[in-house]
Amino acid sequence: MKRMVVWIVVLLALGPWARAWGWNNAGHMAIASIVYDELSGVDRTALLGLLKEHPRFKQDLLAQAPAGRDQGAVERWVFMRAACWPDLARTFHGEDQQKYSRPQWHFIDWPVFVDAQAEAAIHPPELELDYRKANDEQTMNAVQALNKALDELNDKQAPASHRAVALCWVLHLTADIHQPLHCATLYAAARFRELPVGDKGGNMIPVHEAGADGARNLHWLWDAMLGKDDSYEAAVRLAGEIKQEYPRDKFVEAIKQTEAAAWAEEGNKIAGEKVYIAQIRQVVRAGEAHPHAPLEAVEITDDYLKSARSVARERAALAAYRAAVKLGS
Repeated sequence: MKRMVVWIVVLLALGPWARAWGWNNAGHMAIASIVYDELSGVDRTALLGLLKEHPRFKQDLLAQAPAGRDQGAVERWVFMRAACWPDLARTFHGEDQQKYSRPQWHFIDWPVFVDAQAEAAIHPPELELDYRKANDEQTMNAVQALNKALDELNDKQAPASHRAVALCWVLHLTADIHQPLHCATLYAAARFRELPVGDKGGNMIPVHEAGADGARNLHWLWDAMLGKDDSYEAAVRLAGEIKQEYPRDKFVEAIKQTEAAAWAEEGNKIAGEKVYIAQIRQVVRAGEAHPHAPLEAVEITDDYLKSARSVARERAALAAYRAAVKLGS
């Protein structure tokens, strides 16, 4: 409970339209738990050994490990927390924040247009995908950042502490890129025309869900689509449910796609088809006459949630299987 309160305080401090953080802790931990199970024993041991070299291993990865559990559970916990670490880095202060926090790395703003009028009127810039051509490391997008982290992780000449940080980013960004709203931003001719941000990946679209206890925009809704309980038991249980529903053999062909840019393109297409559905586009279009007035909250239906949860679990499973391929020897 204490951990959840801390996250809520931090999120509230960022304001209602701050860029959200990808899958929440519960989602990242479940995905990492699947990756952990998919790795061979040799690879798992090697990666855990590397994480012990992380510059903030004790206070960030090992802290709050489940009490009374065996060594295997503690090691799984460390691996799951490593996947959450890039979000945790946003809460750092001073030198550590400057050194480790990279808010722009978590998403890539490929466009989705609310209608043909928006597509004709707005021309988003072409996004650079090669991290070596980035003007500023801190403003790289998710595809650039993931490829950079993979290269750093695989560089055996690099310091182990640097490679351990890179491993956290590989786990985290592989998951983030499989969250559709981390690969898309919606443009509308009047309201969401600012380049290159659009609706900030759904952050500017308020939602109302009957009985909801926290979702206040479309992006937040999707970040929590895998669940909200970030305890060890809940994350492992969720991982098991996802694996049972979406086993690896359902993705034989998809797993062969190893390029981060292609993963992001998949997510962008899903965002256009399954996230920004006709009901949401209708609300945005209705607000075009008064683009500076607050947008009406979208009523989230049971049918939408059912479809979204299915999409989220499928993407989570695929993210885990792809990450295991990247991290395997």
